[in-house]
Amino acid sequence: MFSRFSRFSRFDVTASLLASVWLVILLVPVAILLIVDGPLWRKIAGTVLFVAFAVVYSVAFGLVGSTPSRYTPRGRFLFWLVPLAVLAVATGAVAGLSAGYLVPFLVAYFAFPLPPARSIAPVLVIVIASSWTVIVVAQDGEYGILGATLASPLFVYLIALASQRAEREQQLAHDLAQARERESVAVDVHDLLGHSLTVVTLKAELASRLVDTDPDAAKDELAQIARISRTSLAEVRATVTRLRQPDLVGELEGARRALATAGIVASLPKDAGLAGTNARLFSWVVREAVTNVVRHSDATRCTVEIGPDRVRITDDGRGFDSAETPEGNGLSGLRQRVEDAEGTLTVTPTSGTTGTTGTEVLVTMTGTPGGAQTGEDS
Repeated sequence: MFSRFSRFSRFDVTASLLASVWLVILLVPVAILLIVDGPLWRKIAGTVLFVAFAVVYSVAFGLVGSTPSRYTPRGRFLFWLVPLAVLAVATGAVAGLSAGYLVPFLVAYFAFPLPPARSIAPVLVIVIASSWTVIVVAQDGEYGILGATLASPLFVYLIALASQRAEREQQLAHDLAQARERESVAVDVHDLLGHSLTVVTLKAELASRLVDTDPDAAKDELAQIARISRTSLAEVRATVTRLRQPDLVGELEGARRALATAGIVASLPKDAGLAGTNARLFSWVVREAVTNVVRHSDATRCTVEIGPDRVRITDDGRGFDSAETPEGNGLSGLRQRVEDAEGTLTVTPTSGTTGTTGTEVLVTMTGTPGGAQTGEDS
């Protein structure tokens, strides 16, 4: 039973719905067929053929990209074109010139899946052949059907060209963003590992020379090597997570691992659902803020608080004064993202009751303090 349903697991619902919404136009030729004088069998047969074409057309747009799976893309395209063409011809034989309303749909079947270089020839053939048939066969009062065989196909084809261009531009923008992200990550990882491994190498050489003459100093060097290694590993993890699309649950788990690796006690929310509709934006905030804590703060503790309209990340590290230290690319990019979502981001130094300093990163979406909740996770 499950194998039967798995055959339709690749059905493209969106493509099918976008194609099917225009099928309401076929109510016009069906209404004309039922109203005008003619034999009953012709009305019934014509209506059935129009409905059959609409069903096959809708299914074809949903499955042409995947089914039959054993066929090549060209084979799948032809597989669904055959019944559409047969139904169109049969509808023309039964319903007459009313079948001209099917022409825009046949044009759409070629124009949307295929590139213009491959679709233009068959589209011209369909339009010219159908329009010539109307001109030759039509009687007085029937030439209005040329709107369905000439004007409508042109409109459909222009929409297809615009849609394909928008998709290409979107794909190019996506590829460019990925390339920039990879380059940024590569630079970060190179800088992090290059500096850290150089220090580790020097300290390891020093420890090897001190191990016999000054064992205590050698132990101290080895302890520093372990600390540098943990910090570098946390920094690498925080950097690599930038390659993933943000998910608040995943970001909180990634923050827990990165902070633990760096030896920073973490206090994180137990319920990511508190963010509600702001979850995606807050994912970016948690990612950038925790990355900065791991890299720059020298903190021993980091707290993340999340509410419906705010997220707050605090640490007990060195502190950050925006008046003296300019924002890096990551923080400035986060600020722009928050402002685009009509929120407010503030980064301020904090002072603890024991004289410790730290940093607070606060994002509010309404300007009203929310009841954020935290859960201990160390």
